[in-house]
Amino acid sequence: MYRHRTSRYRILRPGSRGPGRWLRLEQRGGLLLLGLAGLVMAALLVMAPTIYRREFLLNSSQEFMNTHWADFEAVERHWKSLPILQTVKTGEEPDVRRFLANQPLVVALLDRFEGRRLWLRRGDRLVPPEDPALSQLYLGWLSHAEMAQRFEWNPSKNLDPDYGRVATIVLLSDRWLVIKRWKPGSPEVEQELNLAANPPLSLRVGLMREDDAGRSDLQAQDWGKAPHLQADPARLVDYGLSSVVKTNAFGDGWNLAGIAFVDQEKAYRTNLKLRMRTANAISVVVGLAIALGLWMRYRSRKRAILDADRLAAMTHSLKTPLAILKFRCDSLRLGRLSPDRADEELLKIGEEVDHLTTLIESSLRVIRGGGPSGPRGQATQAWFQEVAEDLRPGFELENRDLDLRLAAEAGHAPLSSLRSAVLTLLENALGHGRGRVTLETWRNRRRFCIQVSDEGEGLEPHQLKALGKPFQRLREVGKEGFQREGLGLGLSLLIQVAEQEGWGLSFASAPGEGFSARLEIPAA
Repeated sequence: MYRHRTSRYRILRPGSRGPGRWLRLEQRGGLLLLGLAGLVMAALLVMAPTIYRREFLLNSSQEFMNTHWADFEAVERHWKSLPILQTVKTGEEPDVRRFLANQPLVVALLDRFEGRRLWLRRGDRLVPPEDPALSQLYLGWLSHAEMAQRFEWNPSKNLDPDYGRVATIVLLSDRWLVIKRWKPGSPEVEQELNLAANPPLSLRVGLMREDDAGRSDLQAQDWGKAPHLQADPARLVDYGLSSVVKTNAFGDGWNLAGIAFVDQEKAYRTNLKLRMRTANAISVVVGLAIALGLWMRYRSRKRAILDADRLAAMTHSLKTPLAILKFRCDSLRLGRLSPDRADEELLKIGEEVDHLTTLIESSLRVIRGGGPSGPRGQATQAWFQEVAEDLRPGFELENRDLDLRLAAEAGHAPLSSLRSAVLTLLENALGHGRGRVTLETWRNRRRFCIQVSDEGEGLEPHQLKALGKPFQRLREVGKEGFQREGLGLGLSLLIQVAEQEGWGLSFASAPGEGFSARLEIPAA
């Protein structure tokens, strides 16, 4: 036996010719615009955390720069400073030692008045040059600086063999020409940073090339880690709480950069992660809220269309019965029928009115949808017997047997809706089935099962799957017309009521094996 389970309503508009071309264009255009808007909104929601992160990094860098601007100025000012120095005779004078202790990056100086003598640094004293090549290099720089007639001068790439590795500056005063060299990682740089500011620097400083910002192959150096004040280029690039000062004081391509200490960087990264999680959560919540709103609007529109279709179906279903009632009333009013036939017609009119009342109540209950479905009660054995007794005269009139196999357990459901559902199944078995009709109930764990079956000819699988569609009626094989009167709306309304109440509904049949309908409700 084939079984088809259904409790979900599917929209079907019989005889509808569909919307016009302009309406279809509006619908498709609206869907296209809605899809584009959805894509734009999704892209914005995905990009919003990234944009927020970028803005936060820029603002943090700017704030870090503003906070430590004085430290950057102190380092650059000490780099370009030239304290007063008296005449150098031996290179070991106390004045010379104090000068060199305060200027750890000085490597050479030339006295413009005392025979233009060149002195090179060796530890804490000055000595005459011993390396002719180095002496010639420094003298060339000093000559170019004098010709430039500027207070500070940096050798170009073709003049400095250490270009790009060591920063060099030549300072010019009335008497002295001084050469300073900043070699990243050297102890002299560390000493320079300790002397640069008073109070000490509140950040770590280092030199980096302009193209270092885009490199990913930089390796962190031991000399660039805390507690050293100087930082290596890898840390200057990797740290989030950092700032770069573009300056020409250290020569072409060199920039002065600073980063926070380790504790400050950890607190900054923790704050950034928290902000990014918050931003991502907000984007997800906004996206879900928009999706939920669109889904609710879609459900609302679908519900409105469904209610309109149900109301149209109910209105359509009333036309034929009302026309039949009018015809029978006219026949009685005009006295066309014999007394016995008149009594029979009056009985049919009463049955038709009851049928219309049940149809209208069921339709209105389904159209109300989300509203209360009525008080819930106990569907006991006595209650099912009372419902079956209402249809007992119809079974006796058709010479059909109604067999009740009722369990002692009870179901829990809105009794008005359940009554209409049971009556629909019994009327369907009486009107479309053959032989004995059986109403059986039993409990299956938390479910209470109600089954109505008959001994008719049964249905093919494709006919079984078509049950429940509005205006679906079976034709007589080899003949014109339908097997029974009716509009094919009883099972359609029953399926909608079952879906609304959360009941399970299934049909089972096979050719020659009869038909059965099973309804599952919560057990009491």
